[in-house]
Amino acid sequence: MSLYCLVYVSLANQEMSDEHLKSLLSKAREKNEKLAITGMLLYRDGFFMQALEGDKEKIEALFDTIAQDTRHRDVLLVYKKPIKERGFEQWTMGFNKLDSHSFEGLDGFSDFMQQPTPAFFKHRASEAEALLNQFKHQIFF
Repeated sequence: MSLYCLVYVSLANQEMSDEHLKSLLSKAREKNEKLAITGMLLYRDGFFMQALEGDKEKIEALFDTIAQDTRHRDVLLVYKKPIKERGFEQWTMGFNKLDSHSFEGLDGFSDFMQQPTPAFFKHRASEAEALLNQFKHQIFF
């Protein structure tokens, strides 16, 4: 099995309450467990950033399904690359809901997350990776 990490960003097409997010996460975690996929989802005011780790073919197929989901738009693949080990191995889907307090004291923070857009990350894969890593050990629910 070839281990890969795929990261994408998108914008929600609807308001996402905590209950919506919990339902989404519950379904994702169940599916990811069956597929041996791990990862992390960051959310802020309608903006999603998600990392998926696992078998290359499985994360690509899952990403194709996610990209067609009508709950979001402007889906942009930030990067897909081989990895030696999982960065989010303890979660079928870690999650953090970001707000302005989330960034206080964050190393190297720039204000790109004040009003995030998929286009910002088009040529900034390293910044997306750094952001995901900053929240690796802070799970919201």
